[in-house]
Amino acid sequence: MTDKASFFKFEAEGSSNNGLKEWETIDPNNLISGNPIQRGHIYHENPNIGYMTGVWDCTEFVDQMGPYPVDEFMLFLEGELFLDVPNEKTVHIKAGDAFIIPKGFVCQWRQPGYVKKIFMIVDENILKAQNPSLERITVINFDKQNINSDISNKDIQFLNAAGTMWVEVEQLCSLIQPSIKATENKLVTILEGAIEIGSSDGAATFETGETFYIKKDSEISMKADVKTKMINVCYQAP
Repeated sequence: MTDKASFFKFEAEGSSNNGLKEWETIDPNNLISGNPIQRGHIYHENPNIGYMTGVWDCTEFVDQMGPYPVDEFMLFLEGELFLDVPNEKTVHIKAGDAFIIPKGFVCQWRQPGYVKKIFMIVDENILKAQNPSLERITVINFDKQNINSDISNKDIQFLNAAGTMWVEVEQLCSLIQPSIKATENKLVTILEGAIEIGSSDGAATFETGETFYIKKDSEISMKADVKTKMINVCYQAP
């Protein structure tokens, strides 16, 4: 399903009209242990280019070690996860963490219990560049931007190989942006502060801990009256 509005809030239980629905069973050939039940809600997708974003939850399982099939950003809402990497230290993910696994990165997913996450997936075969963020699991550092600073800035912490998906932490000291066309799909989580978003669909204010989504080519205005820090997960189709 794709929501039709130009921007909308991500709800942990999925759209108020649909909720989370049970998805197809994970292929047992890809599992070492567990009989996972997964549910989800897709807020926006384009199957033709391997793009989707939404909410997912699942019961415990352990999968096979192997290359990750997509570029995926995840914001954990509940539960914990252990990502084993050959010859490297295990990455421990817990509720509140945001991270990215790059496509092709070899790891093993060990989920000891129930997990719920917000996600964005990109599956592209275009390899235009290499950069350090493709060689690791990137756990987003929320603290690189100082909310007490009087300077607005962005820090890009992940860029996929195709150059079409990036994750940044942005700090705004104040902002009044008139309506302009969005140049990419953008998934935004407010870490501190608040921002008002407007379009022909209306206006809404998003505050600390809330996640919202802006669709590419939508005419969007923004306003921030207080210092605001947020994670932007952006996808610009080639």
